Amino acid sequence: MTHDELAALARRLFKAYAGGDLVTFRSLLADDLTAYVTNASAGVDEVRGVDAYMERLPDLRAAGGRLRVTQVLPVDEERVMTMVEIRAERGGRALHNFAAFLAQVGDGRVTKLWMVDALPASSDEFWS
Repeated sequence: MTHDELAALARRLFKAYAGGDLVTFRSLLADDLTAYVTNASAGVDEVRGVDAYMERLPDLRAAGGRLRVTQVLPVDEERVMTMVEIRAERGGRALHNFAAFLAQVGDGRVTKLWMVDALPASSDEFWS
């Protein structure tokens, strides 16, 4: 894919998630997706399969959350990095955090996704 196509895919992916359009979000992920997600101890959990990944996603909109893409950087013809800012409030608690996502794309869908959370313990506490 061209750099412009990769950037457009990344923006579409995160716009769908931010807007609660999980059908579009899921359609941009390969069925055999492998995702690497930062956990509370700043380690990484490997998640295999799009369904397992979707089950793990926090419900951003239920928490009054907002996601804003702050930067998109195509790395090469199959990888794109996206930086996002997340704000959410629930139960008297607030979350303000940043995360970076590196997506590997094949056939127009994300096949691998690496996520790095700036404040993993805070995120885990907020979403649990």
